[in-house]
Parts: sequence; structure tokens; C-alpha cells
Amino acid sequence: MPTKNIFAGIGVRSEFVNLIYTELMKRDFVSYADILALYCGRPKGYYNKIACNSEPGYGELKKAFPEVLKALNNKMPGCIVDNGLSKGRAYRYIGKSDDPLSEERKAVVQKSLEDYVTFCKASVGIMPTSWFSSFFENTQLLLDTNREEESGNGLIRSSLEQNLTNIHLLPAFYKAITDKQVLQFSYQRFGQEPFTITFHPQFLKEYNGRWFVFGEADREPYKAYNVPLDRIVGEVSDVDNVEYISAPKGFYQDFFKDIVGVTHEKGAKVEEVVIRTKTEYQHGLLLTKPLHHSQKESLPYGEHDGQRYGEIKLMIEPNRELRGRILLYGENLEVISPLSLREQIKEILRRQMQQYSENK
Repeated sequence: MPTKNIFAGIGVRSEFVNLIYTELMKRDFVSYADILALYCGRPKGYYNKIACNSEPGYGELKKAFPEVLKALNNKMPGCIVDNGLSKGRAYRYIGKSDDPLSEERKAVVQKSLEDYVTFCKASVGIMPTSWFSSFFENTQLLLDTNREEESGNGLIRSSLEQNLTNIHLLPAFYKAITDKQVLQFSYQRFGQEPFTITFHPQFLKEYNGRWFVFGEADREPYKAYNVPLDRIVGEVSDVDNVEYISAPKGFYQDFFKDIVGVTHEKGAKVEEVVIRTKTEYQHGLLLTKPLHHSQKESLPYGEHDGQRYGEIKLMIEPNRELRGRILLYGENLEVISPLSLREQIKEILRRQMQQYSENK
């Protein structure tokens, strides 16, 4: 029976295996507590006075450490020594090779790449076809993928329609971002005449099936100017006589951190939003598919004041995308606070009711 490759697999155990091996290759004494401190982001020696067996992942660490020691000793007998302590035992690698399990690690990397290629072939159902074709042009992978798709053997499919207007521009904008290339194109907002814009593309974001490119523009708002790809008309050309402007490090992480979608509304600020769920199913759905990363359950679903409901809280900047997500769930969600957001939702519903109350 072939020997199991200890580096194979995913999850916590695999993370511990790689961490243990890396630390042992430094040829210092390494203990369970040392590895757990590194994994949990604790300072060295943190677990000298604190029990570590209650930490998440400790059970996987107990499996992984002996596996690594056994694999090393099988490869190079006698290459592991311990410090002789019964409590706080630590192990040290003393073998001649600086990377005795290099072949095993390379095999896992190769298998991971093969798995990724296989996924790419299947993911033409979720990746826009034009984008996939651009990155894998003239490759056997693209040829094989097209044959699989034509034969109806695809395994992955997105519910979003990927044949969007100008979706073929995604690779061009991605390359412009990585190459720091200034571009020029015509942009036409809905119901308005097109205008030419000189643009420094910096970030791509998809929201609700629509792709946006963000960057520096030669018109207000200048920074974080966003252009939906489907609003670009005509050709996109390079501008070589203008120096590219990069986004400050972490700018877009901060830009999107407190909103749903892509819009910052004028005068909006981050505030606590409380939303009440009216059914147990809806409550559970929101817990597994949150509206925003800041979302927390503030009241479990159950009996409260003679009614059955639950509540969630978000620290967020209200915008039209958030209102749209809330309205999507209909009567199953109710905004409790802030009052301004509650009134906005009420006004939208009032206008909708008025439309349906009119005789047609």
C-alpha cells in the first residue's frame, strides 16, 4: 500500500502539517504549544501557563504533529530528537537534508495545480466565456473546455447571465490595472449623451451581475470614479502621454468596507441598522447569507413580547443597494432603526402601493 502524503488534503490539519514542518526545518526545538501559538497569532511562550487543549484546532494539532515526526523518521531514521521533558516536550530536526520531504510537497503543489486546471475547465459556466477565452487563448485547455461545453458535459453553472454587454472588456481592464496603463473611452450614462473620459483603472468589482471598473478620472469625483462596463461605447484605447495614478494602498478595501454594493450616497454615514426577521426560515437564511460582513445576530428568533421574531444588527452606511436587498425579502423583514432608513423604506412601499391601487 502506498504511503500517504502528509501534505495532501485541506483544512486545519493540513495547515498544521505545513506549519510544523516549516518550523522543524529551522532546526530549533519545537513544541505543540509553539505551533499553536503561531497558528493562533499568540506570542511565543503564551501557552506555558495557559492550557492549550481548549483552543480551537488543538485536536487537529495532536493528529498532525505525530504524522510529521513519523514521516521524517521514515525518510531519515534518527533525524528527530526531543528535549527529554515529560511536560513541555519539544522536538528538533537534526537530519542532513534541509528539505527532506521536498518531493512530497512538490507532489501536492502539482496536484493542486492539476485540480485548479480541472476547475478552470469546468468553470466556464460561471466565468464569462470571453474572459476565459482571453486568458487561455491558443491553449489545449481552451480547446478541451470548448469540446466539453459543446458535448453538454459542463459541471458548474451560474444563475447569473454572463453574456453581458461589454463583458469581453474585463480582461483588457484587468491587464490595464496590472500594467498601470491609462485608458480613454466614451462613457454613456442612461438617457444622456456619451462623453470621452481619460481613466486610470485601479479596481474591478462585480455586484448583482454587473461589472464596474473603479479608478482615477479626469472629471469629478476624480477618485473612485466608477464606470459600469455596459455603459462604455465604442473602442477603448491606450493613453501613453499621461502618467498613471495608482490607488493608495488599501484604498478600495476601505472604500467598500462599510457599504453593500458600490455606492456611497451623499451625506450618508456609518450607523447601526437593526432589522427584524418575521419567520424562522428568513432568520436562518440571513444568518447563512448575511447582508453585510458587519452583520451580527442581536436577538435569536423566538418568542419576544408576545410575538415571534428575531433581530440582526449591522454597522453600515445605508445606500440604495442596501434598501434594494431589504425590499427583496418583502414582508419577511422590517427595518426597526435608524428612523431615516425606516422612513425611506416606508416611502418606497407607499409609492408601490399607490401604483397598484390605481385603476388600469
